[in-house]
Amino acid sequence: MKKERAVSAVKTILKAASYDVEEGNGGIDLNAYRGCECLVVLCSDDSSDIDFFLSKKFRVQLEDGVSDCKKLLFTMKNVGSVENCTVWGHMELAKYSGQATVADVLGESLALDFKDNSTGYIRNTENYNKEPSKDLGPELACLPSVISEERARQIAGVKGDLHRVYIPHYLYVCESTGEKIFKNHVIDFNFMEKGLINAISGNGTDIDPEDLLRLVPEKKNVPGDAKVLDAKLKKPALRDLLMDKIVESLTKSVRVSTSEGDTISYEDIRVTPDKDNIKIELELVYLPVIQIRGNKIVEVEAFTGEILREPLDDGVELL
Repeated sequence: MKKERAVSAVKTILKAASYDVEEGNGGIDLNAYRGCECLVVLCSDDSSDIDFFLSKKFRVQLEDGVSDCKKLLFTMKNVGSVENCTVWGHMELAKYSGQATVADVLGESLALDFKDNSTGYIRNTENYNKEPSKDLGPELACLPSVISEERARQIAGVKGDLHRVYIPHYLYVCESTGEKIFKNHVIDFNFMEKGLINAISGNGTDIDPEDLLRLVPEKKNVPGDAKVLDAKLKKPALRDLLMDKIVESLTKSVRVSTSEGDTISYEDIRVTPDKDNIKIELELVYLPVIQIRGNKIVEVEAFTGEILREPLDDGVELL
């Protein structure tokens, strides 16, 4: 674990949840305050530091008197079940980092409850991450769902029946390595890109690249009455398309000169990367969509809160 980066990431999440955060001391990395609530944080894989942190009770002097502090431990170690302390691993860090970014975009506060470790987006007293209680459908790798049904209705601005739909996408990671030397020119082909492509239309998404870099899909059972759409674009075809795109984008034109007597001629030579040095990883994931069918049909992406611009199936109105 890179401790400084871990502390910085947790600090960002807590600030998104409206905590005032400051550096800690005496065996803790951060102190965080929100109203009358105090939270102490340790980011460590060191067993002695963890044992000390778990064994201690931390208190703070507030205007209303002395108050016990809640504890948050971020670690890559398996510490098992512990009492009176919330434990985060890399999955929680990735999940809440992404949700903190979305909350910032929506201008809302990330709700973190360290009693039951639940999270969501809140405005006033509403919990926008509440999932409906329904029979379970198939287990899918899904983008995090951070927009509640009530919030989706507010965004859509229409009344009607609500349906859950899951749209297949390919989460891809393309990485190119190596270089070529052509005469006195060194052409660098090192490159990395992570993106999301609709597996039905083949179109890309408008999700911020920085959010995509932190994105970790969640495997979960979708609601039993949800509609899961089939992928139309197959992996081999998409891999070929991405390969051609990367080769074209990394291809460089090198101008070389040739002297013959008093004449100097120039020629542009195209230098392309070797496909053997380009790796492409594809993962089929599903984008959760909340569909409201009333006097018109409006669909809201439950990951970003954006209104869908492409139809899911026949009869869906384009906005």
